[in-house]
Amino acid sequence: MANQEEVRRGISYPGPVLLLVLWTIVGSISYARHYLQDYSAAPPARMVYDYLIWLTCFYPWIAFAPLIFRLERRFPLGAAGWLLNLCWLLSASLPFAYVSALSAQVLYVGLHILFRDPLFVLTPWWRPPIREIAVQVALYWTTVGGAYIVRTLIQLHQHEEQAARHALEKSQLEATLRQAELETLRARLNPHFLFNCLQNISVLTREDPQAASQMLAQLGTLLRRALRRDGSPETTLADEVELTKAYVSVEKIRFSDRLAVLFDVATEAEAALVPSLLLQPLVENAILHGLQGVDHKGLVSVQGGIEGDRLIIAITDNGAGLLAKNPSEMQLGVGLASTCERLQKMYPDQHSFSLGALPEGGTQVRLVLPLRFPTSRTRLISDEQTAPATRG
Repeated sequence: MANQEEVRRGISYPGPVLLLVLWTIVGSISYARHYLQDYSAAPPARMVYDYLIWLTCFYPWIAFAPLIFRLERRFPLGAAGWLLNLCWLLSASLPFAYVSALSAQVLYVGLHILFRDPLFVLTPWWRPPIREIAVQVALYWTTVGGAYIVRTLIQLHQHEEQAARHALEKSQLEATLRQAELETLRARLNPHFLFNCLQNISVLTREDPQAASQMLAQLGTLLRRALRRDGSPETTLADEVELTKAYVSVEKIRFSDRLAVLFDVATEAEAALVPSLLLQPLVENAILHGLQGVDHKGLVSVQGGIEGDRLIIAITDNGAGLLAKNPSEMQLGVGLASTCERLQKMYPDQHSFSLGALPEGGTQVRLVLPLRFPTSRTRLISDEQTAPATRG
């Protein structure tokens, strides 16, 4: 409803003041032609009076135009059944022209009285000349044409507003669906992570009850940290690192001194936005799959930095490497598969995800994401860049 009111305010039929201006312009153009044709040799003695008398032919349509607008809306030209509508408009032309001609005579008489000019009244007064009727018919169809143009512009504006509204609703619906899909992926990922932890605790319960108890306590801390999140699809890289460190503390209880995880994130990259629960499944994959079956100490490195307008994240392990020679032939587990799906939905054609073996052994997952910051941080950076330099 609000949008329709805005459309009416933007493009609407002219009101009385605008009609007065428009008919004055039309009458003035007509009078200029009359002046050049009939008074080129000798101007009239009372030019203002002659000009006002000329306008009395046009001014009745200031009052009749709103009726013509309603009539043209009721029987629209250019619509279905336009031929029948044209017949209705034709049938109304003579009555309107007749009444307008009589109204013009009334204005004519009023001007004569106002200027105290000798009055000449047609006899009989109720029978205007055919020429005057023809002029008023022409003015009637001019008003009908104007009504058609204004109505067409209003309809076009309404269609544009409606199309924009539908596009906005479609965009909002797509965003809602995408958010629902992301939540589904997160819901699928969280149980995977939780089940792995519980399975590890189950194994440690038999082998090392004390370690199992410590791991359960660390898991509780991790879950409290994860559940405190508001469920938004993105978080800062610093928060994601903290959550991943909590997960690593759980895994280090199981691996003890056989595992080391190093975090090397540039300070300027800590406030960058990344998908929630991004690092944990990648680090989990590096620990469980990259270090599986090796007899040396496992080392996992998490690095983050900024290159231009991109955020670069790399997770590297010194494990056995890839089983398949071609990484594209590998079947990704739940963690990696869900991460790839989320990245594609959140940053379509704006990111890269690569998995490859390192020459010295081990595997590296490399992520390239669009560099984005929370709104407050973006505003702060913009203010710092535009602030004038001052001397201390």
